[in-house]
Amino acid sequence: MDIYDEMIAACRDLAASFPSPRFYTCCAPWLDLSQSVFNQKEQIKQCRSIVFRELRDNLGHGMDHAEKVALEAGALAYIEGERLLLKDGAREEMGVLAQMAGLLHDLRRGEKDHAQASAGAAKKILAEFSTFSPDEERYIVEAIANHEAFIEPKVTDSPIGQVISDVLYDADKFRWGPDNFTVTLWQMLRFSQAPVGRLIRRFPKGMKEIARIKDTFRSVAGKTYGPEFIDLGLQIGERIYQFLRQRFAGELESPKGKEEVRK
Repeated sequence: MDIYDEMIAACRDLAASFPSPRFYTCCAPWLDLSQSVFNQKEQIKQCRSIVFRELRDNLGHGMDHAEKVALEAGALAYIEGERLLLKDGAREEMGVLAQMAGLLHDLRRGEKDHAQASAGAAKKILAEFSTFSPDEERYIVEAIANHEAFIEPKVTDSPIGQVISDVLYDADKFRWGPDNFTVTLWQMLRFSQAPVGRLIRRFPKGMKEIARIKDTFRSVAGKTYGPEFIDLGLQIGERIYQFLRQRFAGELESPKGKEEVRK
């Protein structure tokens, strides 16, 4: 077991003592519906195959991340569709578009302005599909372009397009909660090969950045459930920070460790 696998296992054990976000129990029917559609729709199957070939598991945002965002964006879309009093068929169509956006949203994660770059890549991929109208393709592409944190999103000209944009952002930012400290952080560290001492040094600043996400959720459902993801993540993160300081105390006190921490 390498150090990253060790840290993932240890951090998951720490996180297990905390409750799961209420979203997973309160919204279980919509999550089940999203999972069912995700497994059955041919467009989704085709998109998953394309994304699997395209996506590289870099920076902690690989296929697992894309699928989780897709499923939860779909569930949020169904919830928002009920709020808008859409009929079942229209809600399912909106859910599929949200899932497509989730699968495609990080195609160019490693590039500068990755949201815009991913939107451009998604537009080319969507040209291979014959099942989406030009407006539906536009909703997906605009949602992907809008999913970056701390950047003012562009308002879309359609209620459906706005929902897709909002729920993609929210499902992606749910990942800034417990997932960030139990999986994403360590996958990013493994990819970058950054010293653990440097991570520990920067941990408090990273926690402050995550706290800023709490007030940025966009959909009604996202605003309801999203802040709890962030609160739980911060609580877990604090426990992990203390664990890391103890686990790597020797390395941090060594001359090399002190130099890494200062960097």
